Amino acid sequence: MEGKLKVLCLHGFTQNAETFRAKTGSVRKSLKSKVEFVFLDAPHSAAGFFDEADRSALGTTDGADADPVGPRAWWLMGENDAEDGAEATEPKRADREGESGGEKPRVRPAQSTNMRGWEATERLLRDAASALGPFDGVLGFSQGASTAALALATIPELRNTVTFAVLFSGFEPMDPRAAAKLRDSAGGGGAGVRGVRSLHVHGVADRMVARRRAEALMGAFEEQPELFSHEGGHGVPSSKPFRERLKQFVLEG
Repeated sequence: MEGKLKVLCLHGFTQNAETFRAKTGSVRKSLKSKVEFVFLDAPHSAAGFFDEADRSALGTTDGADADPVGPRAWWLMGENDAEDGAEATEPKRADREGESGGEKPRVRPAQSTNMRGWEATERLLRDAASALGPFDGVLGFSQGASTAALALATIPELRNTVTFAVLFSGFEPMDPRAAAKLRDSAGGGGAGVRGVRSLHVHGVADRMVARRRAEALMGAFEEQPELFSHEGGHGVPSSKPFRERLKQFVLEG
């Protein structure tokens, strides 16, 4: 692997390292001679959050025998916690979207104003940077994209080596504490992520993350961020124009 760039890859909510590896196959292929991709599993279980139709549409996993890791999350949504206020270790099944009984729909990561469990993710990423790094870049999808940005603003072990980020369907967290960290990690005002080139990828048909949310995340980066818009939805595009731009972006530094 000598001479290759090393990129940390963070999957989306209810995916895991292996499902995200599969979803990025076409874009990785165009860079395989230049980049080593390192995939991590998020620390929290997201089992039971989506029903079968949602899992199929989003490319997530249900934790079947062939995939023992199961669906994972980089943070949990406090709005879905048990009524006693204790931090949940996995989502409650009783209030799953679409279930009868009058329960409220579950809050998804992009809508949550109360992120839970970030400390575990921070420890995991810090340990990964020390044990598997140093990393030259980060690549993340959806919740993983937002996690990547927040990590670059708050974790020196990543911030000190990473020079570029590729973020698919990312969004600025609505939790005010997380948003504040992204906006100003150094206490001096302005963007919280400094010295990192960023390519933000968003689909015009994305029903999970609106373009304005992607643009808000772009505002967390001090260096001029770039937006690549494609015709698809909430996912990783594989078109030739995108693969060519991605390759150019990753290697131009």
